[in-house]
This record gives sequence, C-alpha cells and structure tokens, in this order.
Amino acid sequence: MGKIARTWSLMSDCWQVLKLDKSLVLLPLISGICCLIVSASFIIPICVTGAWHPPVRDAETLRQVLYYGTIFVFYFANYFVVIFFNAAIVACVATRMGGGEPTIGDGLRTAAMRLPVIAGWALVSATVGLILRIVEDRSDKIGQAVAAVLGLAWTVVTFLVVPIWS
Repeated sequence: MGKIARTWSLMSDCWQVLKLDKSLVLLPLISGICCLIVSASFIIPICVTGAWHPPVRDAETLRQVLYYGTIFVFYFANYFVVIFFNAAIVACVATRMGGGEPTIGDGLRTAAMRLPVIAGWALVSATVGLILRIVEDRSDKIGQAVAAVLGLAWTVVTFLVVPIWS
C-alpha cells in the first residue's frame, strides 16, 4: 500500500475510533480551543498596535523583520498545537487498533514523548508558510495565485503527515 493510501486509511481509522469512543473527541476540541488562544494572543496585540498590514517593499528592514518574524512565530505556534493534538489522536487510534482502551491522557503522553519531532515539523511547516506569505505579499496577482495554489498543496501535505513514530 502506498504512503497516501496508508494516510487515508489512518484518517479513516481515526474517524472510526472517534465515533466509537466519544471521549476522544475532546482532543480535537482542545486543539481548536488552543488554536483560538494562540490566535487571540497574536491578533489582539496586532490589532491594538495597527501592525496587521504587510510592510511596503521599501519599508525599513526592522519593520519587515518584526512583521514577518511575528507571522513566523504565529505559524509555528499554531502548527505545533495542531500537529501535537493530531499525534495524540493517532496514538489513541494505534492503542485502540492494538486492542487497548485509549484515554486522552495516553494520547497526550505519547504525543509529548515526540515533542522534538513535532517541533521540527512545526518549524518546517512555519518556514514554508512564511515563504508562501512573503511571496503572496510581494507579488502581483499571478504570483498571489501561484502562492495560493502552493499553499493549498502544502496544507494537504501537512495534513497527511503526523510525526508520531520514527
């Protein structure tokens, strides 16, 4: 079976386990709440300072570094949260498919054991996201369309990768 087929199979298994064990639905719910908290922690200060507009091409370097640095940290934090909770769900599915009775704590512990891998993938994802954002901000309409297509492709790739086992 190919990698994509295995990924789709795993996603189907995750869905079946979530339908079977309703308590595990808390993992995506907690993930969503954490993402909202991360987003609010960035959006509120950005709105208060009025710094949400991309810097113009000839803006001073410090302004550009602060703007894109903030976006990078935001992307990293959100990717980290999503990947962490996805890894926890996959751990619960693996436990269930092995005949065990998974708990939320089991999934979170397993994901926590993979923090370096999760952080690494979040770093890669945030870097790609930032590059796409820079291309989008600094391009004409065609460049923005290309960045949007590449962004969609990258979203699919990041969705299909759950770094839980080595």
